[in-house]
Amino acid sequence: KEISGIEWDSERHEFLSHYDESGSLFVLDKASLQIIPPSPYKFGKKGDYEDITLYKGVPYLLISNGTIIKVIRDSTGKVVNGEEVGELSVTGTNDFETIYTDTARKALIIVCKNCAMDSKSEISAFAFYPDSVGFVNEPVFRMDANKIRELSAKSGHHKTSKFQPSAASIHPVTKKLFIISSASSQLVIADQNGNPEQVFELGEKLFPQPEGLTFKNDGTMYISNEGVTAKATVLMFRFKP
Repeated sequence: KEISGIEWDSERHEFLSHYDESGSLFVLDKASLQIIPPSPYKFGKKGDYEDITLYKGVPYLLISNGTIIKVIRDSTGKVVNGEEVGELSVTGTNDFETIYTDTARKALIIVCKNCAMDSKSEISAFAFYPDSVGFVNEPVFRMDANKIRELSAKSGHHKTSKFQPSAASIHPVTKKLFIISSASSQLVIADQNGNPEQVFELGEKLFPQPEGLTFKNDGTMYISNEGVTAKATVLMFRFKP
């Protein structure tokens, strides 16, 4: 019911998913998206797990306070354990729901949903470098929330006025950054420095609570919705160059 994050594993040709209160990793079939036994695999205790990404074939999960968990799997894909590999150290109360892999930067990027350091017009993103220094506590970029409002067709008519990222991924073909905000029912397409280029409104009938976003290598996009009053859904969008 609560798909909090979804990620396509291009090496194993399956989807990885999780829901936000349990430290369990679900493996989903590439076509039916049904859960493949013996998953779900337990990787950690209960927590507020918000999103998932893959870096060099290894799953990383984001906890809402800015902590990153690395999931260790054996050669068969069975989860051996999960370990905390980094925690962002910035002042104030901070809330994160979004993590994605930036292969050009060799980094995992986490994007603020609500961070104390941000003004109403700013959305900060931070980089975690798995192969070297870990977290850098200065933003890797800042998004301009006012620019998102300007580009929006329904400026001023959202559930909440500010864009609050809940999922993101870099398009494998166009290399653009796609970011979803469940709170404002929007999809923003930006460059890899977070500069907004296009804004699309997400109809709430199809997107009751969009929390997950991933791409297959050919550009096919999948957006998952938490099941607010019904089952969770996964929507597929084919890429037309």
